[in-house]
Amino acid sequence: MLTEADMPLVSVVMPNFNSERHIEAAIRSVLGQTYKNFELIIIDDSSSDSSPSIISEFAESDKRIIAFYRKTNQGAAKCRNLGIDNARGQFIAFLDSDDCWMPTKLECQVRFSLSNACEFVYSAYDVISNTGEYLHTLNSPPKIKKTTLLFSNFIGCSTVMISRSLISETRQRDIYCRNDYMFWIDLLRAGHVARRCPGVLSNYRKGSGLSSNRLINFKFHILAYDKKN
Repeated sequence: MLTEADMPLVSVVMPNFNSERHIEAAIRSVLGQTYKNFELIIIDDSSSDSSPSIISEFAESDKRIIAFYRKTNQGAAKCRNLGIDNARGQFIAFLDSDDCWMPTKLECQVRFSLSNACEFVYSAYDVISNTGEYLHTLNSPPKIKKTTLLFSNFIGCSTVMISRSLISETRQRDIYCRNDYMFWIDLLRAGHVARRCPGVLSNYRKGSGLSSNRLINFKFHILAYDKKN
């Protein structure tokens, strides 16, 4: 365990849209972390289901949770950017509202980042079904440069923790999909290297959304390639 003096604040940014089935598990996976010095910033993107009330109940019971409720739907990128703009932590981590973390996720990544002077860390993750059944584990290279992301995004959004100083004024692009992929490329553009923290630290829930469409993915790989050159 890290000593209290070695525990910088981590800002966890969680966008949400109509995730009433899974958001409670996502929030509880943050509150159950062995690393306690965090703030959880949840941005509801004008949901029409019961997830805003679930968020509200958690925010009322834990002062570490800061909730924003958008009146109009603006997409995940703008939600994450709002979270970044309001983050107070030395590190910023991302968790989608249908994913969840292993209990030691933040502690392992903070320890790894500090001991290796690394500003951008990620980890392997388990892919689970919509009902929570284990499907397979997705690993990634031990380190990733901008050119490593040429044909595939090896970095799961909900596995990432980044130093606030590296993000600086960079924000996610408001594009149709794969905004996290383009965000990694933008952050690594200046020659920075992202490193894999040991262990499987997150669960990614496989769905049928935009990120699962192969044609769309291919188009955005071409866009990414164009932006790299």
